[in-house]
Amino acid sequence: MKKLQFHFIAFLFPLLLLSQNKISKSEVQKIIKDSQAAKKDGSISLPSIKSWKFNNSDSLYFKRDTLIAIQYKTNTQNDFCEFIDWTFYQKKAFILGRCSFCKEPPLRKVTKYPKDYFSIAIYEVENKTIIDILRYDKIIVESFNVIKIESDEKFIKIKLVRRFIPEPYDEVY
Repeated sequence: MKKLQFHFIAFLFPLLLLSQNKISKSEVQKIIKDSQAAKKDGSISLPSIKSWKFNNSDSLYFKRDTLIAIQYKTNTQNDFCEFIDWTFYQKKAFILGRCSFCKEPPLRKVTKYPKDYFSIAIYEVENKTIIDILRYDKIIVESFNVIKIESDEKFIKIKLVRRFIPEPYDEVY
């Protein structure tokens, strides 16, 4: 019986590894394209309904190696007290924002050019989809593996794992 269990596990484990969904570059590009903020009279509102939002309570965005971006599909109240948002204004560029809804009135730090403006590069290496974040002088400041994408009628969740620990934003930019 133990031999049968071993064979079952030995057969099942590789099958489970192969059955994991690979996230493609084109899938990530489509999500980013759909995330672009709508321009009204040549300008965009920050944060946009389509912004990617990251929990930043206790500076989690800068401390954690695994981040979950949430993009709401409807005009839903944000679940986070403090958050970082990526508002895409082009298919390969976003504005980084910092918001706090902890107290009334809600606060948002003023975005500064070029400090809070970034471009991205999306590519595939060894069956992994990678997003690199580049500042205005094309230096990579962050890099993420896209691990998982979940979607339902309310939101899209994008799970990202850092490839290296960035230096603090306020010191680098």
